[in-house]
Amino acid sequence: MKRVAMGLALALAASSAFAGHANTINKTGFVGVNKTQSAQSLGHSKLVFTALGDYTFGNSMFKADPENNFHYAMENDYYGQKAEVANFSGISAYVGLAIGLLDYFDIGVTLPVFYDQFNGNSVCGEEPGCNGAPLAGTKVGYIGNVTASLKARAPIPADVPIDFAAFFRYSFKTSKNSKQGVWIREPEYIAKEVGMAFPYGTAKSVMTVGAALTFDLSKIDVMPLLVHVNGGYRMSMDKAYMSFPFASAALEFYVLDFLSFFGEFYMDIQTEDFVWNRQADGSVIPEKLDMKQVTGGAVFHLPIGLDIQLGASVYVGNDNMVHFARVMENEENFLTGIKATKTRVNPQLALFGGLTWSGFLAPQDRDGDGVADADDRCPDDYGHRLNGGCPMGNPDSDEDGVCDAWVSEKGMLDEFRNVCEGIDQCPTEKGNNSNGCPSDDPDPDKDGVCDSWVSQKGQLDQFKDICEGIDQCPAEAGTLVNNGCPEDNPDPDGDGLCSPWVTDKNKLDQYTGVCKGYDMCPGEAGAAGNKGCPWDDPDSDGDGVCDEWVVQKKLGYYFEKAAEDEALAKEWFIGKSCKGLDKCPLEHGVPAYDGCPLPDPDLDKDGVCDAWVTEKNMFNLYEGVCAGLDRCPNEAGDDGFGCPKKKVEKLEGISFKSGSATVNANAKRILKGIAQKLKEDEAYKDLKIVIQGHTDNRGKAKKNLKLSDRRAKAVMKQLTKFGVAKNRIKAVGLGSTCPVDDNSTADGREMNRRIEMHFVTPENDGMKCESNYVGD
Repeated sequence: MKRVAMGLALALAASSAFAGHANTINKTGFVGVNKTQSAQSLGHSKLVFTALGDYTFGNSMFKADPENNFHYAMENDYYGQKAEVANFSGISAYVGLAIGLLDYFDIGVTLPVFYDQFNGNSVCGEEPGCNGAPLAGTKVGYIGNVTASLKARAPIPADVPIDFAAFFRYSFKTSKNSKQGVWIREPEYIAKEVGMAFPYGTAKSVMTVGAALTFDLSKIDVMPLLVHVNGGYRMSMDKAYMSFPFASAALEFYVLDFLSFFGEFYMDIQTEDFVWNRQADGSVIPEKLDMKQVTGGAVFHLPIGLDIQLGASVYVGNDNMVHFARVMENEENFLTGIKATKTRVNPQLALFGGLTWSGFLAPQDRDGDGVADADDRCPDDYGHRLNGGCPMGNPDSDEDGVCDAWVSEKGMLDEFRNVCEGIDQCPTEKGNNSNGCPSDDPDPDKDGVCDSWVSQKGQLDQFKDICEGIDQCPAEAGTLVNNGCPEDNPDPDGDGLCSPWVTDKNKLDQYTGVCKGYDMCPGEAGAAGNKGCPWDDPDSDGDGVCDEWVVQKKLGYYFEKAAEDEALAKEWFIGKSCKGLDKCPLEHGVPAYDGCPLPDPDLDKDGVCDAWVTEKNMFNLYEGVCAGLDRCPNEAGDDGFGCPKKKVEKLEGISFKSGSATVNANAKRILKGIAQKLKEDEAYKDLKIVIQGHTDNRGKAKKNLKLSDRRAKAVMKQLTKFGVAKNRIKAVGLGSTCPVDDNSTADGREMNRRIEMHFVTPENDGMKCESNYVGD
């Protein structure tokens, strides 16, 4: 008992760290739904506890047969009782545990617990000899037959979407003949010829064999859907009882990590007749059941490994029933039991639900690389512990026997000592040196003097049988005494600077007309200003702008002129020209932007160029993209200057005497302020404006039109007097043609008598009515 308790405690403790993934558990404790098995396994060391069951109610499973004069659903011959079935309810609970072994086997044990109750009220009426007492012992609960189960999964790789498994069940008698209810839980509990059934289980064992096929669409990235198909055979160990094949199909859909839905179709197929229903003439009527059931449900997968299952089962078969089956053997009815007039195995409706818990007893390592899934960065790929459980690359990708750098970086040189050693400095080239690089020809001019790289790489000993020393004339065969240079060529690279041997042998005077100075790079032609060595790349990003070293060495003039002066380029050994100073030497740019990449010329995409385009005078580069100077570079505008178009402004306080166009003193003061805004405010000072005059509809239209025009021009004249440039301003009168309010009211007419300032944009010249009023 202590060991059992310790095992349960260990399993519960492990659940938080190794809780199972969201596999639904069925009534046998294996992966599956309800009665259907999945071909997938629990997984090694996964422990499962189940408490699932069905609850049914109503009386549709027990019927009278009035057509044949059986007006009662239940009869006790011994006591002469005839009764109906009322308020029936039945419970079937399946309690069990299971464990997964080696990812391929699941074993489990399940104990069913049953309970039935109903009211067996008498229907004797005036029938003589009928006992009017209600049936006794109509509340019965007991255990069914314990079942041991085994499932074996085929060794199919985990990434393959199809799984296949075989399963086996064997039930042992733990039920009691004198403790039986009325709802026949399984068809194999029916005796074929003696007219008796044991609803909670027979005294005989039952063996089940079957196969399961599962197709997991999530493994091919289609959808989180699983399809299960089962088929098999249940065989009673006593031929007096029924045996039969069965089949089922189920779908599981995982809506979320914690929620899945399933649907199941299950059927038992009767292949044997049972014939106890004998007629008065001695003939028999074969009994035939139609055992089809559909179940649907939802499963809530909680993070602690606990699943909550809720659903319902519906009978979808024909209305076939067993006649006169003797059921309910118990203490009260132990002599004869009770005979059900018409009954069947499947209730019309049963509620399904319960709890399951699962957790791993040992850390999981589903890819088998020795790194627990909790620590494995690649839990589905076989890897290495030093790489976090992920696969390693090839330790010697060029197969030259020298390890790639990552082997050393991860401290794994000893791990791969049988494959490679050292650190490969040329991992993509197969080499013959200890550093993994291929060797160049140590003496291409075949003068017995080694090229300089041999010494630089410390390989003089390696090539001692081929060459020695350092060749200062690697392109020409020379002598060892003359450091690899021919005695008669003091300047083998032709750059006008003498090879070192000339100085070393004190022969500078001898070659005065041929060369001078001391060539630091005797094998490569270079300028005297660079001691006979070639220049570094003056423009490493290739944008035509010089790198900083050109300016630092004050060589900018020469590298710029070399583009157009071939003689200068030849004299200074310049093969690539440039000019200016590159402020972005690592990025290809443009000369006009100091060698840097150009930013977006129109950030707000309104067709008006940002300020830097004007500052750099680069409009020609962006013709067709943008034009002008954007005064609002961070917001798209349509006023011609890159700013959002300004709304029409009504000039409040500008009023005239009736029929007059004379600007009064108060209006002049207001207009002076407006003129100052138009001249000095950044948002206004470059805008062109139109002054519009408007009247109400009183009087003649032509007169109103002329009056509004005179008033608009009077305001324009006043603004120009206050300093607004004449080429920025126009005036127009629209009379009563552009109302903004109802002319039938005094307030409306007052609103319509107005002076407005409109702002010209490329799309709007400001000379037209912009009122949205449509009332008149």
